[in-house]
Amino acid sequence: MRVRYGVPAALFATKCLIAALLALYVSLSIGLENPYWAFLTSIIVAQPLASAVLSKAVFRVIGTVVGAIAAVLMVPTLINAPELLSFGFAMWLGLCAFVS
Repeated sequence: MRVRYGVPAALFATKCLIAALLALYVSLSIGLENPYWAFLTSIIVAQPLASAVLSKAVFRVIGTVVGAIAAVLMVPTLINAPELLSFGFAMWLGLCAFVS
């Protein structure tokens, strides 16, 4: 069983806080539009299960690319038939939900 409290946990939390505050400071100093995302991203990436986050990110990128390709193929061919375009997107969504 993993220890949830103690010196190692406090040290990890302190390192995460320092990294998050540093990311927030840098994002504020360079004038990002939404600097709080840097804070949140540093906390997410610092978690011990970061490899699971990275694999999920890879799958999301792949899904985004495949979805964009499907949209580029469907929209120009069915632009003049909105009913068929809606049906095509519904079928695509159903297929994606089935696969996931």
